[in-house]
Amino acid sequence: MTARDLWQAFSLADRDPDALALGDLTRRTAVDRVTELAQRLRAQGVRPAQHVGLQGPNRPEWVLGLLALIAAGACPLLLPADSPPAETHRLLRTAGARRTLVVDPDGADWAVLTGESEGAGRGLAASESGSEPDSEPPAHAPGTLLLASSGSTGTPKVVGRSPRSVLDEGIRYHRAGLARPDDRVLLPLPLSHAYALGWLAGALVAGAHVDPVPPRAVGAVHARLRERATVLVTVPGLARVLARRRALADDAPFPALRRVMAGAGYVDAELDALWTRTLGVGVSRNFGSSETGAVLWGEPGLPSGAVGHPMPGVRVDLLDPEGRPLPGSGAAQGELAVVLEDGSNHRLHDLADRDEHGVHRILGRARLGVVRRGARWVSTMEVESVLRTAPGVADLSVTATGPDDSDDQGLTVEYVPADPELAAPRRLQAYARAELAAYKVPDSFQPRYRLRRSAVGKAQAAPVYRLAAARPDTPAEQVLAAALAELGLPPLLAGGAAAADLARTAGLRADVLSPVLDTACALGLLATDSDSAGPPDAGVYPPDVVLAGRALAARVRGDAVDEGPRPPAAPAGPPPPDAGLRAAVAGLLAQAAVDGTPLEIGDGGVPQSADAEYGACVVVGGVHGPAARLGPLAALLRPEGLLVVADTFVSDPLALTDETSRTTVVRWLVDGHLHWWTAQELRAGLEAVGLRVEEIRAAEQAPYTVLTARKTS
Repeated sequence: MTARDLWQAFSLADRDPDALALGDLTRRTAVDRVTELAQRLRAQGVRPAQHVGLQGPNRPEWVLGLLALIAAGACPLLLPADSPPAETHRLLRTAGARRTLVVDPDGADWAVLTGESEGAGRGLAASESGSEPDSEPPAHAPGTLLLASSGSTGTPKVVGRSPRSVLDEGIRYHRAGLARPDDRVLLPLPLSHAYALGWLAGALVAGAHVDPVPPRAVGAVHARLRERATVLVTVPGLARVLARRRALADDAPFPALRRVMAGAGYVDAELDALWTRTLGVGVSRNFGSSETGAVLWGEPGLPSGAVGHPMPGVRVDLLDPEGRPLPGSGAAQGELAVVLEDGSNHRLHDLADRDEHGVHRILGRARLGVVRRGARWVSTMEVESVLRTAPGVADLSVTATGPDDSDDQGLTVEYVPADPELAAPRRLQAYARAELAAYKVPDSFQPRYRLRRSAVGKAQAAPVYRLAAARPDTPAEQVLAAALAELGLPPLLAGGAAAADLARTAGLRADVLSPVLDTACALGLLATDSDSAGPPDAGVYPPDVVLAGRALAARVRGDAVDEGPRPPAAPAGPPPPDAGLRAAVAGLLAQAAVDGTPLEIGDGGVPQSADAEYGACVVVGGVHGPAARLGPLAALLRPEGLLVVADTFVSDPLALTDETSRTTVVRWLVDGHLHWWTAQELRAGLEAVGLRVEEIRAAEQAPYTVLTARKTS
């Protein structure tokens, strides 16, 4: 490979210029658009080695923007598309980037450069685009890619990857046969992530067709597989969703699909078997870091947690506690270290086993993911993999407790229960004792309403909340402000505090307080960054708002809540389901040819007298009632029985962008609802109680979504 960077590798490739190369774009069209944009960027003052943010959705235009910045000699800072503005500003400051290339494929101008160039007056645009850096950023060579490292490795930081480093990683994929010239590589991953970037480099180096789609676009993935995609690059969480999707399984096998690669997470044998059984292709493994790119990979059929052999051009060592490479190439255990093509050495701070065949199994992060318990090492990822299969567990994370240098650390499980009885802590503990060796059983099991995760599914640390300067103007904002004041939290939030600390200090229920704080952040009343301001002005609220705030505060305290007449709707909830929605549900039931009369369940939850097995159950507007429990709901269905849910959901509870969603979420909080705010969260909960979700679609009667599922046999 004689190219010096990804742009040259793409533009100089000896391939058919009229063949599709990037989404629906031919190679000739893509090269022309990159060339034109690079010229425009230079004309707008982008200089070689200047740090410029890149932000936009997972579409071909994002790749064009990346290549154009490289062609212009800039150092692109890859900004996650799902980052809130405060996090984006922090990353821009850290990298010293005052300008951002914003990609909007549907806009009049698909790529817009915002902010002010260095040396110009800061002005409004400059402050919005990143403001002054916290300190002088390191100098990088032109074309260096700047990546935001994963928060799961500690405090997020910006990692610089030289053009040669990224190109070398692409060559590894090509030499290993993972990316070939005739491939159509499907990338439903955040392109700003190091794992996706490596595969993008591999496809560009190989001259393959690259097709980036949004991470959660399951329907688009299905369509591309039918259009003969040959390689699907995914993460374990999305791989599970895809393998269980009815449409994909019905269309399988996909004759052109030759490889499914899952990285950036723990791949267990169950996931591999699920793909092999349902779609005919097992799951390959991938492992690496932001600094090095991918360094290990393995074929399907490996044991849980195994990631295979070193990639071509990479030497992988295991280090002893003193940092010395362990001799030989046989079975051993130690900290991973790699030597890359350029001779550079990198300690990855991950612990791994290596068997007698040279296959590596990742145990977890040293000091974070691997804990010492007596004379034994325990991998938190292994414990997570086992406990995820427990009945009623919708999501789960295992972390170590105690000093890093302790030889007897503790383990804590935080999990989202699909039903508080089915997945009670005592039951999950009993399951752990039955499935794990005694030294692997965690000490504590803590139910949570939601676990924060990144776009590639990695668990994220609990945030620190601070007061923001937003004024509560709408009824939804006023209800939350009144509740925070009723709880006496503003003085505690002035300096910043985590939800668990606030709950301990003020004697509150952490599981109810967390969604209240998250919603207050989504509405702008609180912030999770260091740029927050002082408390908002205290207001005098209408009586109905005060009543709703007091009811919410009582739930956070754990006090008995008067379940009599609700306070006047402030804010109002969604409109009641109309005849059109009920007709649509009836049509679904008719198509399914249900045996017997379906049971309809409303806001009151499952009737106590309903103990028979039904062929179908319908829940219209009842999932978000205080009594909504998924375990008893699943128990009502006979095997292969059909469940139809029609209810309101929000797209992202941490980023409420419209007033309808804000009003809906606050209403749920006042009513005592903590779970299943998104359709995907409900999917995870239903699957945890033994149901197979077949379809999720928006109803014509906004704001409802209709979800159908069957009870597995």
